[in-house]
Amino acid sequence: MSNNVPNNVVVQEETANNVNVYQDSPNSVIINEDTAAKVVVNQDSPNQVVVKLATTSGSTRRFVYTQASPAEVWTIDHSLGGRPSVTIVDTAETVVIGEVTYISNSQITVTFTAAFAGYAYLT
Repeated sequence: MSNNVPNNVVVQEETANNVNVYQDSPNSVIINEDTAAKVVVNQDSPNQVVVKLATTSGSTRRFVYTQASPAEVWTIDHSLGGRPSVTIVDTAETVVIGEVTYISNSQITVTFTAAFAGYAYLT
C-alpha cells in the first residue's frame, strides 16, 4: 500500500457490516479476529474499501438452528454476534418468510403466521 492513501477501516464483530474511513490515520486497517471478511484498499482510489467474504472453505461463519416441534415463534440463540442474515425453511426445504426480531447480539426470535417445524440458517 502507498502511504499517501489515507484510509482507516475498522471492522468489529458487533458491527461487521459497518465500515468507517478516517482521513487522520493513513492506511490503518483493523479487523476483529472473528470477522470473516477480506478488506482491500484500492491505492488508486482514496477511501474506496471493498469488503468480500473470504474464498477459502470454512471461513464463512454460519449457524444452523433446528426447530424440531412446530411453533409460531422460534427463539434462536447463536454465537455469531451482531445481526446475522436469516433464512428459514420448513422440513420440506421450502423457504418461509417470518418476522425477525434481534433481541441481542446472540439471540433472535422469528414469528410466523402458523406453527411449523424446520431450520434457520444464520450467516
